[in-house]
Amino acid sequence: MLLIEVLFISLFSLIQSIFGVGLLLLGTPTFLLLGYNYFEVLNILLPYSILISVLQIIFNKDKMLGFGLQILKYSIPTLILGLIIVNYLLENINFLFFISFVLITFSIINLMNLRKERFKIKNLNIALIMLGLVHGLSNLGGTLLSIIASNVNKDKFLIRNNIATGYFLFASFQILVVNVFFVRMNFEYLQFLWIPILIYFTSQFIFKKIKNILFYKILNLFTLIYGVYIFFSNLR
Repeated sequence: MLLIEVLFISLFSLIQSIFGVGLLLLGTPTFLLLGYNYFEVLNILLPYSILISVLQIIFNKDKMLGFGLQILKYSIPTLILGLIIVNYLLENINFLFFISFVLITFSIINLMNLRKERFKIKNLNIALIMLGLVHGLSNLGGTLLSIIASNVNKDKFLIRNNIATGYFLFASFQILVVNVFFVRMNFEYLQFLWIPILIYFTSQFIFKKIKNILFYKILNLFTLIYGVYIFFSNLR
């Protein structure tokens, strides 16, 4: 793994360690731009995402078991369906163009959610079904997951725990399906797993002090700009 790739993983791990999203949301399009295909990107990023999620779940004092059970019931089947669809379409679509569309769409939805303080979800089960499909197709379900988690609970510790639970379950099933049926992992990708451990424990004082709303505005504005950049770059 190149130094620039390690730096990207470190930066995105820091963002996810504090706010629950970032490693997959920003890492997926970044590593696609670096020339990896979709399943290779999953094998690179998912172990780091799993590790951060496990740390967040273990060391978070507030937990909700029910949300994880709902993810298993409603999101995981469509997540697997999404991976199967990608496998058949990967060679026939401009995947970066598709990724940019997802980035733009959900960053706008999240910005609207922040402005209204709460985006009302009328049917949680349908939202979880859509979440699984979106994440399976793009690895970018983090924005939708954060909206759903904020609908389930308002406490920032519980919100982050629910996001971590969702990411852990998604990544576990993704890495299992990808390695059994599609692309085997290069274990050299795992040599920097110490990075998210170090970053997680050194970043928690920031999480306790920071006001989430400001950061989420910045994160989603950056995601929107990043998505627009990728979109127009792939129009050439």
